Amino acid sequence: MLNTTPDPIQLTGFRELIARWPTTRAFARDAGCSPTLVRQWRHRDFVPAHYWPRIVNGAAKRGIPLINASLLAELAAKRRALAKAVAT
Repeated sequence: MLNTTPDPIQLTGFRELIARWPTTRAFARDAGCSPTLVRQWRHRDFVPAHYWPRIVNGAAKRGIPLINASLLAELAAKRRALAKAVAT
């Protein structure tokens, strides 16, 4: 069977991270929030840091590889750098 899951190393933002889960509802369950909130995060390409530990744990339980606090911090740093570049 062909694996269509994107390489985690190539994640460019939180949208791609959320897409690693089978559904928005599954991601919301793992993060401990509503699917509506996850859709807002996906639209903004953002996930608040206080949800990261639950997301990392959810990824581990689901067997989603290489999702860890370092990756989430890297995605957040990329987002901040992009926002700063756009603002100047």
